[in-house]
Amino acid sequence: MFERIAPERFDTLPDIPEPAENPLLVGHADAAALLAGAYRAGKLHHGLLFAGPPGIGKATLAFHLAHHLFTHPDPATAPDHLSAPDTTAQMFRLIAQDAHPSLLHLTRPYVERDKKFKTVITVDEIRRIQRFLSLTTHDGGYRVVIVDPADDMNVSAANALLKSLEEPPPRTIFILIAHSLGRLLPTIRSRCQVVRLQPLGNDELGGLLRALGASGGASGGAAGGEAGQDERAVAEHARGSVRNAILLSQFGGAEIAGVLQRLVEARGDFDIAEALRLGDAVNGRERDVQFAIFNRAVLDMIAARAAAFAEAGDAAAAARAADLWDETNTAIRDAETYNLDRKQHVAGLAARLNAAFKA
Repeated sequence: MFERIAPERFDTLPDIPEPAENPLLVGHADAAALLAGAYRAGKLHHGLLFAGPPGIGKATLAFHLAHHLFTHPDPATAPDHLSAPDTTAQMFRLIAQDAHPSLLHLTRPYVERDKKFKTVITVDEIRRIQRFLSLTTHDGGYRVVIVDPADDMNVSAANALLKSLEEPPPRTIFILIAHSLGRLLPTIRSRCQVVRLQPLGNDELGGLLRALGASGGASGGAAGGEAGQDERAVAEHARGSVRNAILLSQFGGAEIAGVLQRLVEARGDFDIAEALRLGDAVNGRERDVQFAIFNRAVLDMIAARAAAFAEAGDAAAAARAADLWDETNTAIRDAETYNLDRKQHVAGLAARLNAAFKA
């Protein structure tokens, strides 16, 4: 039975390991080999930018790399492949518990007064880097700073991080996690080696879900069986993201996305009653995950539309869709920050997308 030892984060899912406590790294073999080889050759870049869609294992790879550096402080004697974390070792528990003295993991902070996480990574969080780097390492080895995700930084935080990237201390590695490279400052991107990670294949995704005990009852049985069909359907709609697959199979994500799609793509009058029912389905503190699923589904629909316009060569329409994505993302963050009425938020966004997609 899974027992969490890592602190909960803004995007923690019940009974699913955080990247810091996840010993399973599925996929990304080429990237892992590239990183291990560069480290062994003494050529690992001080600023690494792991880019790719949410939920495909970027942060897990970052923590596995940190384990590798701490386990093999001398690059010349390190293996040419990333060492798997030893879950019985004290190092594993220290990293998972956010207590390792050579690792700093920065993400959206929890505000005890408000009993919730901030919607951005603030400049105060990034300033912790300077205090962290001012301390002497306990063993003279590498120090690792993970910013997850870097695209959640506000402008002040991004500028503060840039200063650290420009003059990195020796034996210090920055690993930035990015779901969308376009949301990062060009100056930050230019100071990092971008490692692009691809979505997981359906077989990789299904295997990882079963290993995590999160396959939603899909057993991958005989072809044509109901469980196998369910697993294939989840894998198809998850677009290579294990997080998407878990949300789809265990938290009502498929139903939420289906209702949203029906509302947005309706050609007749907008169904405000169904939109409000959808708002009811994601309302309340006990449904924070479902609310996040709705918001992510909205952003994904807009992003897919922008990509389709760009692929078709319609730059103006792609730019309008990109602007809509930015405006919608701001509306989502405002709803989270100011505890706005969720039912109205859901109905309003669905209606707005319906109108925009008809135009």
